Amino acid sequence: MKSKVLFSFLFLLQTLSSSAEVVRIIIEERVLLADGYAFGDVGPYEKIRGTVYYEMDPNHPANHGIVDLKLAPRNDRGMVESHGDFLLIKPVDMSKANRRLLYGVNNRGNLYMLRNLNDAMGSNDPQSLEHCGNGFLMRRGYCLLWSGWNWDVIEGGDLLQFWVPVAKDRGRTIRQKSFAEMVNGSRLNVLHSMPLAWGNSRCYASADYPDNAGDVLTVRESPEGKRSVVPNKKWRYASMRDGAIHPDSLSLYLEDGFEPGKIYELIYEVENPRIVGLGLAAARDVISFFKYELEDRTGTPNPLLLESGNTKGRAIDYSYVFGISQSGRFIAHTLYQGFHVDEKSRMVFDGARIHVAGGGKGGFNFRFAQATHHPSDLEGNFMPADHPPFNYLPDDDSGSGGPND
Repeated sequence: MKSKVLFSFLFLLQTLSSSAEVVRIIIEERVLLADGYAFGDVGPYEKIRGTVYYEMDPNHPANHGIVDLKLAPRNDRGMVESHGDFLLIKPVDMSKANRRLLYGVNNRGNLYMLRNLNDAMGSNDPQSLEHCGNGFLMRRGYCLLWSGWNWDVIEGGDLLQFWVPVAKDRGRTIRQKSFAEMVNGSRLNVLHSMPLAWGNSRCYASADYPDNAGDVLTVRESPEGKRSVVPNKKWRYASMRDGAIHPDSLSLYLEDGFEPGKIYELIYEVENPRIVGLGLAAARDVISFFKYELEDRTGTPNPLLLESGNTKGRAIDYSYVFGISQSGRFIAHTLYQGFHVDEKSRMVFDGARIHVAGGGKGGFNFRFAQATHHPSDLEGNFMPADHPPFNYLPDDDSGSGGPND
């Protein structure tokens, strides 16, 4: 009997010590929203911005789906670290909140939830009454949360950032072939240089930059069209700016120019893959922290607490997620890979609103993934996004060649 009790205690201790979690939040800004405007009976809101630090246990079953997690560098506790921005909008008086947390999945670093649900003026740093729109969510007492999750968002414009480590194969650099597709969307103008990344995002530079001898550039008329090789002497890694050619590891200069509508595909060597799937776990853990925890590991209290005398308690009973387009695909991918349940087997969110994303997923969890990119009518047809299952209930899908449920 004693051995069973001891085993149970050790198992519990191991579970608690190996938990992936928000280990620290740093609040960098805390101000009244809209100059203290009172939103109905709920009253004024406040805006809290800061940085959240995560640790992931690569040996925990809840994290096994993160590609290359076991190849990540670890801290002295054996954990994999990441960190990113967060933004929280909440009632000043939490006793007037409706005990519901709404998480807006950012779209390439942009905050669209207030624009879409409150008819608000768009902003990545909401502060004014115009940024709150009609106040729909505030008047109903919701707490609103956003956080960084995609590594390839370029800095600037108050876009939410997220940092993840690089995977190494027993200390050795990981290198493989990748591809980039470029389409000049202009109807008339020939462009002499284009970025390798779509959507003004980060991407992987050629591992052999500035040499292009081992890389192959082709051009074709349509996604299924025949590829014609562009001689290497006709292109280089550079960009055209102010009428001059500048060396640029993330752009491609074409001597004869990129013709409108044609698909240019580059097959090239890349190295040092980011562990992109950490973004799925980070969204899971930041929602879990604000929903369930009283404080971080350093003792910083969760801002979403109810205070009664000297006692502090949880103020959130339910949490929901909202996403449009890429953000909706991120939610679908989260459900598909089981990141809606945290390491303590708690439901992270109780409902999801996926808008105009269907059953699509995305490049959110594979080696050398670029989370911003997605398939379109011409370019990116080989980017992973639309694959079975396409619904959220059990279904016989055997005819598609995908999973049966």
